[in-house]
Amino acid sequence: MSINQAHYQNGLLLYHGEQIVNHSKNVKLSFDDASRQCNELFRGKHKGIVFVTTHRMIFLSSDQRDNLMSFAVAFMYMKNLHVEQPLFGANYISGVAGAHPNG
Repeated sequence: MSINQAHYQNGLLLYHGEQIVNHSKNVKLSFDDASRQCNELFRGKHKGIVFVTTHRMIFLSSDQRDNLMSFAVAFMYMKNLHVEQPLFGANYISGVAGAHPNG
């Protein structure tokens, strides 16, 4: 997991050899455990674009004033993923994003 390290000049920053597999616009990102976090970056809902690459999932904020400009998590540090498609509501993905070692 990395915060504010996957963007550069309003664009996406990819690793060498990393390719975009899919992307979705008008995505809302929120953190359930934000009340326990000391960091203001995790509070509230963030709107932007999600990119799924060959290595990780990356969120880029569409609001330039948002303190959380980008959020990236490698697939190997994601667990308990659930894809939900409710009858009366928007589709969503939920899961746990772990920090990188020493991160």
